[in-house]
Amino acid sequence: MKKLKRLWPWLKGTRLAIILSLVFSSLATICKLAIPYIAGLLINYFADHRAHVCRPEDTCMDESGFIPVLLLFVLAIILVAGTIFRHIFDYTKAYIGQKVIFRVRKELFKAYLDAPIKEIDASSKGDLIQRLINDIENVQTGLLSGFAALYDGVTTILVTLFFMFTLNWILALIVVLLTPISIVVSHFVSKYNSKHFKAQAATSGELSSFVNETLKNSTSIRTLGIAEDKEKEFEELNEKFRQNSFKATMGASTINPSTRLINAFINAALVMVGAFLIINGTNIGGGGMPFYFALGFAVGDLCAFLTYASNYMQPFNEVSDVMNELSYAFSSLERINNAVHMPKDIDEGKKNISGKIDTLKMENLFFGYTDDKLVINDFSLEVRRGQRVALVGPSGCGKTTLINLLMRFYEPANGKISINEEFAGDILKKSLRNHVGMVLQDTWIFTGTVFDNIAYGKEGATLSEVKEAARRAEADGFIERLPQGYDTVISDSSGLSSGEKQLINVARLMLLEPDFIILDEATSNIDVRTEKLLNDSFKELLKGRTSLVVAHRLSTIVSSDLIVVMKDGAIIEQGTHEELYRKKGFYHELYEAQFK
Repeated sequence: MKKLKRLWPWLKGTRLAIILSLVFSSLATICKLAIPYIAGLLINYFADHRAHVCRPEDTCMDESGFIPVLLLFVLAIILVAGTIFRHIFDYTKAYIGQKVIFRVRKELFKAYLDAPIKEIDASSKGDLIQRLINDIENVQTGLLSGFAALYDGVTTILVTLFFMFTLNWILALIVVLLTPISIVVSHFVSKYNSKHFKAQAATSGELSSFVNETLKNSTSIRTLGIAEDKEKEFEELNEKFRQNSFKATMGASTINPSTRLINAFINAALVMVGAFLIINGTNIGGGGMPFYFALGFAVGDLCAFLTYASNYMQPFNEVSDVMNELSYAFSSLERINNAVHMPKDIDEGKKNISGKIDTLKMENLFFGYTDDKLVINDFSLEVRRGQRVALVGPSGCGKTTLINLLMRFYEPANGKISINEEFAGDILKKSLRNHVGMVLQDTWIFTGTVFDNIAYGKEGATLSEVKEAARRAEADGFIERLPQGYDTVISDSSGLSSGEKQLINVARLMLLEPDFIILDEATSNIDVRTEKLLNDSFKELLKGRTSLVVAHRLSTIVSSDLIVVMKDGAIIEQGTHEELYRKKGFYHELYEAQFK
């Protein structure tokens, strides 16, 4: 019940449909279970007439045969009504299921968008996708359909009990007393299987993530000749998934046969006791057939009772199957719930940046992605409006991490970031990011037209503005050669080169023209000739604007107003190119290493 409470908010708006579905399910079940009772009446009627042939001097009852005709008519009406009720129930059940998974998927996707970047970075992308698609489908098929089957089963049991006690209370007690054995077995096996279903779901996410990563980097894998290593890794993961799936499947397959075996023994007991009652012609147990039929327990009663006994035990078998689905679905629901309740990207800021960013100050920053390793170590820097600041240093020294802190994708463990003398935590993140434009080494290409990709960050951008931005980004040449030009649909895997994707990202920045610009290896995928042309465009764009440039190609940052040299997350040198080069320190070593 505690787990079910997690599902309750998602049922909002479907609760009337749920009540209707339960009502029609009950009506369909009653119609279905009334049929054996009426069939038993017919069997007893004909058996009684066969055993007692009317003589001329006898007064025989129902010589016109009205009663069997009436019973057949009632039987036909019940069959039709039951079919209609079942159809309405199935329709409402499907409606509820689709409505709920639509809402769950929407909320889960929103949770991904609202989560802090650090939560997404720390999660397996394949596992996040697994929760959004497969786990939600498991909830729909397992929980919603499973609980519908569970309710149908409970209703069947209650209605069947009513008819069984009406027919013969002795046989009914035998069924009631022996059935709990089946329930205990089912519960024990389901509880044992729960851990296997959880392990199966977890390894499925791992496998999806690995395949996604491998396919995305297939070119690098072939180039490095490590396809065999990746194949071995896949085999290990696949074997792990196979073992968990095998255990879950085997556990599930043991429930049904074990419960069916117990039910077979119950049926055998009913046949023996029922035959004894019929042969002895006794009224023990109270024969429930109305009208003028024999008051004792008759053949029609036993036929009807055996049908009810089968119907009574069948829900327990179905419930045992449902319990497997519920175990799997509860595991999926727990994974979805954990993702939905990921920490949100809390924004405590209330102030907007008025005008432009005039000053950006970082004071004594400390930060690490894990508690045991600092990536930024006592970092302090002030950037003023119009300055072009370059960050250089070996890989892993904290340059990109610093950008993550400035954009407030992550928060520093200690220290303070100020914007226009205001504490960054007091400023709305949206306001900060509206003033900043970024081009990173990683390209951001979305499925859509070239026009949509360039205009992505500026609502209402015109075609002429997009074309001008592409021209300034040196991207118009290759765009015009595309099949439909700016209307060509592209994606991250559409066949564009890394350099062409990068140029589209640069064009996006040119269109926005923010007052603070961050370039993190923005020209790393672009050829030298295009880079030279782009640098002229960047110089024009950066006039009067503040910029923070991360570059390994030191030739691109020699004209910077300030070069900050980083190592192990701290500043070890800073100054202009000429000042640092004359010092003959670490920057001098880096520069000489590139140009000798």
